[in-house]
Amino acid sequence: MSVDNGGRGGSIVVLGGYGAVGKATAEILGRRFPGRVVVAGRSWDRAERLVRSSDAALRAARVDVERPDEVNCVLRGAALVVMCVERANTAVARACLERGVHYVDVSASAPVLESIAALHDLAVSNAATAVLSVGVAPGLTNLLARRCAERLSDARTVDLSLLLGLGGEHGADSVRWVVDHLLEPGGRGRGSRPRRARVRLGRAGVRTVHPFSFSDQYTVGEALGVRATTRICFDSRLVTSAVFGLRTAGFFALLRRLRAGSPLAALMGRLHFGSDGFVVHASASDGSGAAVTGTVTGRETCHATGAVAALVAQALYGDGGPGGVIHIDRFPKAASLLDELAEHGMSVRWSGERVRS
Repeated sequence: MSVDNGGRGGSIVVLGGYGAVGKATAEILGRRFPGRVVVAGRSWDRAERLVRSSDAALRAARVDVERPDEVNCVLRGAALVVMCVERANTAVARACLERGVHYVDVSASAPVLESIAALHDLAVSNAATAVLSVGVAPGLTNLLARRCAERLSDARTVDLSLLLGLGGEHGADSVRWVVDHLLEPGGRGRGSRPRRARVRLGRAGVRTVHPFSFSDQYTVGEALGVRATTRICFDSRLVTSAVFGLRTAGFFALLRRLRAGSPLAALMGRLHFGSDGFVVHASASDGSGAAVTGTVTGRETCHATGAVAALVAQALYGDGGPGGVIHIDRFPKAASLLDELAEHGMSVRWSGERVRS
């Protein structure tokens, strides 16, 4: 099938391009590909405002991702789409892959990722690549997990931990995702329920991290053939204890029955205190007790997610991809992504068995 997507000269469309994650993605890509990046979303005013501040590096478009006609319009001449909102993701991905347009998605929801993964054959048939699990968690967690596991001859388990600062900018989709998972009744039914753990998280010291239903633990476990668990804490020990104490006491189960998720998300979205830092930690272990760990530290999770999305999009736009739907750790340039994080204010440290670059 011949698809006229403009090749390297085609546009890069950032859907949700003026949101917390999308803005970072668009600005980074705009500096690399001035004039080729389209900031798209339902608000023309917000898109245009960002464009005016970009010194002509960006262009604006009004697109409602839930309106196929508007999506189809913006795809004309596009070479790549970065999806920075969590609405109609599968429909947008299908529209892209049918046209041979590469696709990058920052969604963290397992059902969304699974539905897009089902489009693998469509992507292959049209020589297009969709990259999923792009961001901090999932994203950096997947990259660290693979790098750690591959340094052991027989990795059996991977433990992923995330510390989130409450003082930074919170994207609406990110806050809603956290609230939805606090409200859910339990895990997704894959094995026994994990327990909390004590983990050293860089300069944050030893922290108690609590099991949380991130999609990466399922994709990492399946890809590496290991038992994977993801856990989380907040920079405030008090908030961490309060939130997970309330969850254990059934408070969030009550809110779920009262359908109070939206007000809770609105409240949490307005909370800005503490630091804006984050820590991502991965530890792979084998049956003999040997372990390799990797840690990424940075600031502003939304900006970090946008930076990871921009790095993937930049590589995909320039060199193309293998075809099909893949998670970030299977991206051909995955090994170099961690090495490029320093340009965006993040640092990577390793311990255990020596990790070769």
